[in-house]
Amino acid sequence: MLHAANLLKALRTVIFLFAAVTVTGCLTLKTATISTIPQKRNVIMLHADDSLWAVSNYTFSDNTLTGLIHQDSLKIKKLKVIHLYAAPLSAVNIEGTRLTVPTGNIGKTDYYRIEWWRTIGGTAIVTYLLYSILFSLL
Repeated sequence: MLHAANLLKALRTVIFLFAAVTVTGCLTLKTATISTIPQKRNVIMLHADDSLWAVSNYTFSDNTLTGLIHQDSLKIKKLKVIHLYAAPLSAVNIEGTRLTVPTGNIGKTDYYRIEWWRTIGGTAIVTYLLYSILFSLL
């Protein structure tokens, strides 16, 4: 019976550690400027007040962001998206599926990137703890 209690205690510890690592994640939010947007980003999520648009095929020219409103309802991966925050709502001009916003009205630019050292460190710690727990039970 003592072995089953130890196994249950170890399982609780593993579940707690897995939840802790999952909640912290391997991605971090990074703030950028319009001129330093990574080229790998395919879609812009444009936020203005309570409105949100997914914009693809975008370009920045003549101090204006121009792009097509993304019609696909599929989920877009976090590493392919950049978030732009514009104000006021009246600065966003929509004509059909074409969207334009002056870059002067874009106040903030965020995107997610992988935090490699956090990922490697978290994986190493969880692996070490799993092996130490499993070997203490055997």
